[in-house]
Amino acid sequence: MSLSALSIDPANLASQYTQIERASKDQLLSNKSYEFSSKISAFDSLKSTLTSFYDSLSDNLDSDSSFLANSATVTDEAALNITTTGSASPGEYDVFVEQLAQAHQVALSFDTTLPLSTNGELNIDLAGDSFSVDLSTLAAGASLSDLASAINSHVDNKGAKASVIRSGTETFLVMTSEESGAANQIAISFTPAAIAPDINGGNIASAITGQTELTAAQDSIIKLGATSAITITSSTNTLDTVIEGVTLNLTKVQAAGDSPAHVSVGQDVENTKSNIQGFVDAFNNLSSSITTNDDLKRDNLASSLARSLRNDFQGTFEGKTLYSVGIEFDRSGNLQINSDRLEDALISDPDLLTKMLTGDNGIMSKLEKRIEPYTKSYGLITDKKDTLQASLDIITRQQESHEFSMEQVYQRYLSQFTQMQQTIAQLESTMGQFG
Repeated sequence: MSLSALSIDPANLASQYTQIERASKDQLLSNKSYEFSSKISAFDSLKSTLTSFYDSLSDNLDSDSSFLANSATVTDEAALNITTTGSASPGEYDVFVEQLAQAHQVALSFDTTLPLSTNGELNIDLAGDSFSVDLSTLAAGASLSDLASAINSHVDNKGAKASVIRSGTETFLVMTSEESGAANQIAISFTPAAIAPDINGGNIASAITGQTELTAAQDSIIKLGATSAITITSSTNTLDTVIEGVTLNLTKVQAAGDSPAHVSVGQDVENTKSNIQGFVDAFNNLSSSITTNDDLKRDNLASSLARSLRNDFQGTFEGKTLYSVGIEFDRSGNLQINSDRLEDALISDPDLLTKMLTGDNGIMSKLEKRIEPYTKSYGLITDKKDTLQASLDIITRQQESHEFSMEQVYQRYLSQFTQMQQTIAQLESTMGQFG
């Protein structure tokens, strides 16, 4: 079969020869690019998992957390309801709600047919903290709502709330303490201007003189104990220091002769086990995210972290091993719970178990310290990713350089095959003249 100029496609031939020449290096650079990209993605995922686990540890270590759950019941839920924390010790308590705390509230009736005074000072005292509203700062023709706004926005107002209420033909300026309790009383007075007093000042003075107390300022009062009861007062209806780990939320006064509400606090073993299982599951998820990922389990930084996390469970906490309280590793290396040993620990010494898990020297504190350097914005994983990204950037530049070089190779082949086509065409033309 003879070679004809028409059978030669310079561009196609140049592309084929270039592809043959570039194939091996293309594959090498592509593999390297995929390798570094995959590792960066793996460390991104690891940091996300670490951060999530670190946050859960911090939440459990928070002083207000209730990692060890309690169950609590009350016989008179209309009078009070209760909440507990893990520090609450099992116990039985009788509570009689004698009085609820109230916030002081007074109403001043104003004759709205008279202009509001824009001279002198309105003085407001709340539990010894006083401030004065300069009425001359109000605009001419100011309304009672303008006065309420001036009170509420005053820089020295520590918690006296003013509002305007209308009832039929009457309009009231209502003053309310934001805090309940007998000490938080509101006192209002008016000081006329010393020079050129405002003739409308009598409107304010009259409203103050005729004010009505809507709600008295008072503390809550409870009796603790069925016999020889202890009297406890509080400025609020939320009592969180009476019984350790228990918050009493008072809602209704009990009538004389009513039986005290009986409060029972006990251990909630199932919820506590569920909380610990959540910790175990989160740890296993973190551990498996390293050991099942080829990019991570072959990496020194990640594999070293996985070993360190597992080793952190060894040794003693508060003089006892975690194995002794039912937290152990199975043959596959997964953390698990032995229900019998855990329940025994919960029943025999819940405070010790709490310290072993969430105390200053407990396992969660130890894990938190271990993980923290990896989760910081400029921590170990960020450094690792920066190193990987630098390597990927080098590969990317090598790919760009290789692409440029191969374009030159292509152009060389294209020129050669084009020249071949032209030479054959000339030969065919010359031979045609002798045909």
